[in-house]
Amino acid sequence: MLKNINKLIKNEHNLITLIGMMGTGKTKFGNLVAHELDYSFYDSDVLIEKKFSLTIRDIFTIHGEIFFRKVEKEQIWNAIEQSKKKNEKAIISIGGGGFDNPDTRSLLLKYTKVIWLNTSISTLIKRVGDASKRPMIQGDIKASLNKILKKRTKHYLLAHYKLDTDTLSTKQIIDKIIEISAQ
Repeated sequence: MLKNINKLIKNEHNLITLIGMMGTGKTKFGNLVAHELDYSFYDSDVLIEKKFSLTIRDIFTIHGEIFFRKVEKEQIWNAIEQSKKKNEKAIISIGGGGFDNPDTRSLLLKYTKVIWLNTSISTLIKRVGDASKRPMIQGDIKASLNKILKKRTKHYLLAHYKLDTDTLSTKQIIDKIIEISAQ
């Protein structure tokens, strides 16, 4: 179900940001919608991996989460700034914890339409598999996901839109995101 949480959006540059837990499909749907609408697509994790020529897991292992979150914030800000300079329409997909940073959250809420892709824990468990590439998952996958979601939900609730994805097909999710982009 699509819920407009906050209609007061300053979005002069037609930027959409997808937020949510790992495994919600932010990258998948961001790519598909960007292709459908002929928008640019920025994925903060991909930008970080390219910058360091390392996987996200390796960056966490070598440099730690604090370093990663700092770089993540910079890459998200760079994506917004680049889109503004080019006056382009874009979809931005950020890592599940990227919206926890208050500065990043404020910037995204001010300059983009933020859509929370909300997915149940049971669906997330199926999608993340053994979670070997997920640095935030430690030990029991279900317990880790529940703990992370509990911590992040208060921030996710600040999104302009909440899209519950569990009962929607890929096409329905794409159509809902496109509907939001047209508002």
